Amino acid sequence: MALQWVILTYIVAAEVAIFLLLSLPAPKLIKTRFVSLISLLLQPLMFVVPFAGFQLLDLYWKNEHRLTCTSEICTATERDRYEKSVYN
Repeated sequence: MALQWVILTYIVAAEVAIFLLLSLPAPKLIKTRFVSLISLLLQPLMFVVPFAGFQLLDLYWKNEHRLTCTSEICTATERDRYEKSVYN
């Protein structure tokens, strides 16, 4: 799951860099070509919003359905499963 967050962080950082480049003053011809190039590059990356939604749903699901001990005394196996469910 950490790799998924790293990928999402890199994509957001790239979007911020693109925003900064587009907001800098430049001649109109260069800016229009840059905008068309960026739009061609970003079209395949439109999966970011559903991917982020999936990440949030995954976190919600894991938080709501984590394992708990069924008795007052937890065995080592139940404790390990609980800890793995919290950290994954």
